[in-house]
Amino acid sequence: MRLPRERRIRASADFSRLRHEGSRLDCGPFLLNLGKATSHSPARFAVVVSKKSIPLAVNRNRAKRLAREIFRADSQLVPAGWEVVLIARPSMLKKPLAQLKRLYVTAIAGVINKQKG
Repeated sequence: MRLPRERRIRASADFSRLRHEGSRLDCGPFLLNLGKATSHSPARFAVVVSKKSIPLAVNRNRAKRLAREIFRADSQLVPAGWEVVLIARPSMLKKPLAQLKRLYVTAIAGVINKQKG
């Protein structure tokens, strides 16, 4: 199941902007780049999985599915006007989904609360 088009980050300029201007969090099995969008649109999400870090396609696809499920399960956690890029690491495949969700929720909540306060 795919995320709706308006919920995905597609332009390379958006990826670059988040990488340079957004917050970067190391969550162990994945990295998060978060930032406010240029427009007040619904929260957007993207997954990056490199061939160098996860060489087998079946494992890269599994990492992407896990990442999309993490975002989809807690999509209301990221407020409108924010963008999230999740960069998967090989250890993501060894962790249970519940633990990945906990790491994601903790990281997102910390950044959002920091920006508000």
